[in-house]
Amino acid sequence: MNSKTVPEFGKLISNQNLLDYLSSVSFKRPTQVQNDCIPKLLGKGDFTVQGRTGSGKTLGYLLPIIEKLKEREQENAEDLVACPKTIILLPTRELALQIFGVAKGVSHFAKLRIRKLVGGDKGRSLNSLYNSQIDILVTTPDRCLRAFKNKELSADSMNYLVFDEADQLLEPSFKKTVWEIAKTVSNPDMQVFLISASRPVDFPTIIEESFPGRKFEVIGKGEENVLNHKVSTYNLSLENDDKFIYVKSFVKKQNKRNGLIFAGNKARAQKVYEILEETGQEKLFVLHKDLDIKERVAVVDKFRKNGGTLVATDIFARGIDITHLQWVLNFDIPSEADYYLHRSGRVGRAGRSGDVFNFITSKDGHRQRRINEELLIQGRSDLKIPSKITKRR
Repeated sequence: MNSKTVPEFGKLISNQNLLDYLSSVSFKRPTQVQNDCIPKLLGKGDFTVQGRTGSGKTLGYLLPIIEKLKEREQENAEDLVACPKTIILLPTRELALQIFGVAKGVSHFAKLRIRKLVGGDKGRSLNSLYNSQIDILVTTPDRCLRAFKNKELSADSMNYLVFDEADQLLEPSFKKTVWEIAKTVSNPDMQVFLISASRPVDFPTIIEESFPGRKFEVIGKGEENVLNHKVSTYNLSLENDDKFIYVKSFVKKQNKRNGLIFAGNKARAQKVYEILEETGQEKLFVLHKDLDIKERVAVVDKFRKNGGTLVATDIFARGIDITHLQWVLNFDIPSEADYYLHRSGRVGRAGRSGDVFNFITSKDGHRQRRINEELLIQGRSDLKIPSKITKRR
């Protein structure tokens, strides 16, 4: 899109505190997604917002929500404690902490009360949460539902309910919990925003089942999660056992560029990590669900700060933004197209360049075909896993 046709932020939002925040982080012009959704979300109604990985969806919904909360600030002088006005749901603790960090950054200027509720919070932090007024609560489904059931939180003041990574939150593993949350906070005057980078073919049906009676306007239809054109994709052909041998020289050849390796499960991720550890690889990290919460948080923080190589399962596939990431290796090809896109979408965010490498074995043909067929159905044939093989050096 021609940048001349995109209005500056001052034409989309009016709150000076928000404009000061945007100036502090040197954001001068909205992205296409922000340009499309901010005016809509400032109005009434329920919306699904779809935007490509790294397209600025987080600020696309945070800015209008905060602007409207600030407009209503004087109306809510007698706010009750533990009654959030906005709840933002994320599928993982790591994503929740990332969005919480963004919201806190904005609130430093906007002077709103931002709180989090995720696994591992206890003691003093919970007492502070449940005894404070809350403008925005960032949380995960199980932890949020438990707080409502225990009457630690109330939905009496709810204005906005946001499902970030909505396609994952409405998958079977989360669906029952999400349905219960939706029933608990069923205020008809509340607005619901569903934010996602990808949209399954049956997404409209899932939404109708999950939110009966609500009509969602679609923003960004056709903005499916695609890889940035600055991302280059390469296939490397080798057999399963050879992967564990070649990965050592592969990482060495990256010349200390910061990268992310996705393995098919936690056991394989741990094995890759241990093999690389034997080589004396510096700044090496591993992330999977066998790590306790404190360890997972520490790993993400260290990798974000120091770079290096992170070996992970799909727990790290969605939403996490590491600005210095330069390459992704699919050590194991995922079985679903959306996971391939989300994994690969960790690079090429916000216009940055990057490389995606795929280890392809003779047994991966069916996965490769299934992913490519699904991409074709969704109109993403340009993102096919390439059939050509890059020669190993």
